[in-house]
Amino acid sequence: MSDDAELLERIRNGATDEFAELVRRHQSRVFAILHRYERDAHQVEDLAQEAFVKAWRALGQFDGRAPFAHWLSSITTRVALDHLRKEKRRQNEIGLPELGDDALDWLRRNDEKNELDAHSAAELLELAMRELSPADRVVITLQELEGRSVKEITAATGASGVAVRVRAMRARSKLKRALEKIAKEKL
Repeated sequence: MSDDAELLERIRNGATDEFAELVRRHQSRVFAILHRYERDAHQVEDLAQEAFVKAWRALGQFDGRAPFAHWLSSITTRVALDHLRKEKRRQNEIGLPELGDDALDWLRRNDEKNELDAHSAAELLELAMRELSPADRVVITLQELEGRSVKEITAATGASGVAVRVRAMRARSKLKRALEKIAKEKL
């Protein structure tokens, strides 16, 4: 969006009310990013507001070398990472019975034709993801769920390419062990 640069220039020259237009243009992208980390709609709204406030406060630091959308995505990813760190600190263990009967029935079956509905799969994945550190969770989410490249992940997280690759490999292994642990606990 080349007209983002023109809009940013007007905002920097005192037309601060026009920041609302930037929010309108980019809110769907911000919400989509945040929804990959947090499913609660109210939390996503709060996190989106936090991301836009941080962008507003740091607007003077935006140098225009990358598109505004990329810069805002990086801020949004950092807000999500901070949120995950906070959640990890106050996270309570969720027992398997709290997952619901559908998820438990699926875990008990050995029928490969049995299709787990998307909601139950999301619950199981979320439970397994809680076993990961916030940094591991971010890398897995960016790489596996958002389909981002290692280069994009390094830009968003500030980690080196080697660190991202190693973290992704270890996180996949931890995720696999967590899913196996859930499967064993259901027996």
